[in-house]
Amino acid sequence: MSGLGNQLRLLLPPVSYDGSAPNLSAAIEAEANALNLSDAQADEVYGAIFPDSGQALSDWERVLALPDPCLIGVSQSVGQRVQAVISKMQGRGGQSKPFFIALAKSLGYDITITTFRPPRAGLARAGDPLYGGDWAFTWRVNAPAVTVSYARAGIAGAGDPLAAWGNKSLECRLSQMKPAESILLFGYGDN
Repeated sequence: MSGLGNQLRLLLPPVSYDGSAPNLSAAIEAEANALNLSDAQADEVYGAIFPDSGQALSDWERVLALPDPCLIGVSQSVGQRVQAVISKMQGRGGQSKPFFIALAKSLGYDITITTFRPPRAGLARAGDPLYGGDWAFTWRVNAPAVTVSYARAGIAGAGDPLAAWGNKSLECRLSQMKPAESILLFGYGDN
């Protein structure tokens, strides 16, 4: 007898029905099992609503057209795939430094951004770098030399590595999201 079955038995009128009768008990247990199954399915649906749960990951990837074309053939852990889904959902647009820093953070990278401006009379000082031509449209993402993505309990899948290194997903996503007229450089090392 299940816990929910016992609760259903308590709802029977005490004099009219015997909850321990074989046929009635079987019917109550069947109803309890159906309610338990329905509750479990509702939990799965609720979990699938949030992409960071890792549930229904293949559906999220299908809807968001993931993996990105520049990452096809690159092995990614379940955690990295979840980060890609979250990043793509948060990255609906923007061209500011804070937008790109937050986008990188959603992928698991801590970055800074350096912009280059051409010298202007009255603003430039002796010793300032002279950036001309296309440097006005160039910006550099400064990231640590090594970014490690660790597996997380509850998200990692069977066969996933415990840690993964690499910056391919950072370069791919930021290159896709950068303004079309800009030139994006990546600098790795001291951030």
